[in-house]
Amino acid sequence: MKVLIIGLGNPLFCDDGIGPRVVQELKKRPVPSAVQPVEAGGSFFNYWSFLLQSHHVIAVDSMLGGGPAGTVYRVGPGCIGEDEKYGIRHEVHFRDVLKMAAFHGARPGVIILGVEPKNLDYSLQLSPEIEEKVPELVKIILTYCRNPIDASCDGWGG
Repeated sequence: MKVLIIGLGNPLFCDDGIGPRVVQELKKRPVPSAVQPVEAGGSFFNYWSFLLQSHHVIAVDSMLGGGPAGTVYRVGPGCIGEDEKYGIRHEVHFRDVLKMAAFHGARPGVIILGVEPKNLDYSLQLSPEIEEKVPELVKIILTYCRNPIDASCDGWGG
């Protein structure tokens, strides 16, 4: 396995479920055999073994970046702080998971696709503005799988 797609977020909290929703959509499409999509939810145990074997990682989650709801951010792990601004309801901060993986010798290239949420209340449905971003995120992921690139801290909005 070379490319790991991690759908982070809790689908019980409306737009925080964007990561798992994108992975569900990705699983409906043909992807190269080197691509492993994983619905992780909020637990790193759901993707830990895959992470240790990956060369490239794309993590998809909600991200509070200050933009309008539905803004898509593309950043590297060094761009996210230690606070809960990113990874709204996770047992372990994604940045800490990457540090643990590095300790075990795994240092994949990582891109984080974050989506500015509209609603984080209890709901199993994404807000319409967030749901409409799913095809765009799938397209970005499939493009990346063909041509891996590095993320910067520019906070690319789209």
